[in-house]
Amino acid sequence: VRLTYNFPKCLTSMYIFLCTGHTPLNKHLHCIKKSASTFCPHCPDIEETVHHYLLACLQYQRECHTLITTLGRRALSIQFLLSDPEATPHLIEFINALSRLRAVLGKV
Repeated sequence: VRLTYNFPKCLTSMYIFLCTGHTPLNKHLHCIKKSASTFCPHCPDIEETVHHYLLACLQYQRECHTLITTLGRRALSIQFLLSDPEATPHLIEFINALSRLRAVLGKV
């Protein structure tokens, strides 16, 4: 919560979504009956979770590589990405490049 104290509302919402897993990604949307499937639209038979979205989806491999190149191996940790102030600007750039959450959050 301290990390998001001075953030704009849409950025705080993004962090809350990602930390809680209550995201507009298919794994959660299926739980609330808003998606017919839990699977990633780009990766057959793999659930679209926060971890998959940020670190494993083949559709976003180039953007993920850029994130890892910038932040090093620490970028492979969801905890680091969501709690370290050093990661924040890079995570925002990454999320904006993916555009998957833009329909809900707009550009963060």
